[in-house]
Amino acid sequence: MAVAEASAKRDGARTPWRLVITLTLVVAGAVVSLVLVAAGAESGNVNAKADQWQISYWKKPIPAQGRAPENYLKPARGLLPENCGACHAAQYEDWKQSIHSKAMGPGVAGQFLTMEFSGQAACLKCHAPMTEQWGGLRSDDGQWRANSAFNAQLQSRGMVCSACHLRGHKRHGPPLPPGKTPVSQAVHGEPFRTEFFRASEFCKGCHQHPASSMIINGKTVENTYREWLDTPYPSQGKSCQSCHMPGGRHLWKGIHDPGMTRAGVSIFTSLSNEQPKVGEEIEARLTLTNTGTGHAFPTYPTPAVYLKAAFLDKVGAVVPGNFHKEKIIQRSLDMSVYPWGEKFDTRVLPGESVSLNFRRRVPAAAASLYLWVWVEPDNFYTGFYRSFLKRGKDFPGAEQLSQALQNSLDSQYLLFSRTVPIEQPVGRGYH
Repeated sequence: MAVAEASAKRDGARTPWRLVITLTLVVAGAVVSLVLVAAGAESGNVNAKADQWQISYWKKPIPAQGRAPENYLKPARGLLPENCGACHAAQYEDWKQSIHSKAMGPGVAGQFLTMEFSGQAACLKCHAPMTEQWGGLRSDDGQWRANSAFNAQLQSRGMVCSACHLRGHKRHGPPLPPGKTPVSQAVHGEPFRTEFFRASEFCKGCHQHPASSMIINGKTVENTYREWLDTPYPSQGKSCQSCHMPGGRHLWKGIHDPGMTRAGVSIFTSLSNEQPKVGEEIEARLTLTNTGTGHAFPTYPTPAVYLKAAFLDKVGAVVPGNFHKEKIIQRSLDMSVYPWGEKFDTRVLPGESVSLNFRRRVPAAAASLYLWVWVEPDNFYTGFYRSFLKRGKDFPGAEQLSQALQNSLDSQYLLFSRTVPIEQPVGRGYH
């Protein structure tokens, strides 16, 4: 159904949105600085000890590592992912495929060319949180100055192994699996091991904006941890890592991965007539239920998921006229005002459902009824990049943002589809 899928991409590109472009742009995962109101007390499901630990562990920027101990083997003295990959090959190969490795991709890098250090810092706190990844640091007098420890190569690698596992060149990680013997002592010293690495609070440092940040309609911009707290999953012992790091894998799959998305939702269809005919009225329902996502579906304001229904002609194009309908699942923010507003929030909470009802009389040109679910993981950024690129190809960052735009379009995918043939009148056929 290539024609219909192409039509779906075009439809998604026309989603209305407004945005003010500023040099202090906040990208997904970055902390917004405006203090408005404090959120209420968190649920009793919080692991208080893990929460207290992560607050100090995720001080940002992460303090400079300093000089590596001389007794470390040479690969263990470096901060690049390849240094870790010399021994931790499986984790390194996983990381290379992950979104974490792309946290400083062309979309962020292109914006940095027109941003001061202060604007970059809001993004770097989560996209590249190590001191060595920051081009500038705030001095005691409040001014931003060049960072002598800056490593451009390390910054470009995004959320690296060292950011999670290194503090002052001391390794940190979860307890070893039962029966496994530690062998790292001779390489870089025995790591400090704690169960806190398996607690959802460990992820909170980047995947939950603080209560002191911008509150929009009662929610922070990044609100994933609190969404998880409000589900049954904490009491069932299901943490962020249960889904996003199964078996200790370092892939962190999310909505960009069709398989991960399918595992988190259930999709059903129903028809008033399973054998629709031209001229008859038919009612179709397409329902998506959040059956396995441990937070709102989707959790970020950046993705959009579309439930769609349409009559298609014999070549797979949507029949002209009022024969197409869609419903968007998204948290849409209005950034043309300050503080930001929320235009709508149609996301699906765990256990809840959303349906598209499509009731039409079957047109003569219809060859099939097509029901589908279309996912645009980077919907917000697709619009942002297009707007930014209107400044011209010679504007700083245009080359990187052109690549980011293409990446955002390439990330779109068909999650589900059903084709229902239309029974044609006797004597009619396509030749």
